[in-house]
Amino acid sequence: MEQTFCQSCGMPLTPESELCGTNADGSKNPEYCIYCYKGGAFTADVTLDEMIEICVPPMVEANPGMTAGKAREMMRQFMPQLKRWK
Repeated sequence: MEQTFCQSCGMPLTPESELCGTNADGSKNPEYCIYCYKGGAFTADVTLDEMIEICVPPMVEANPGMTAGKAREMMRQFMPQLKRWK
């Protein structure tokens, strides 16, 4: 199964994942996660920097030993490449 990333927050996804966002018609949207995209719209009107700050705590929690500074640095390099932020 192909793994992709949410094109807003960078969360790992697979096309059949229950974590995929939804389009206006209720169908899954494999480009975005349920936390970022629901019912055909983004769930929050945020800037890239705001999104990075939102994502720091879950990134640190999911990666023992990672500091908030390191998580922030990694996301500043990775997230601008995502579709929402281009």
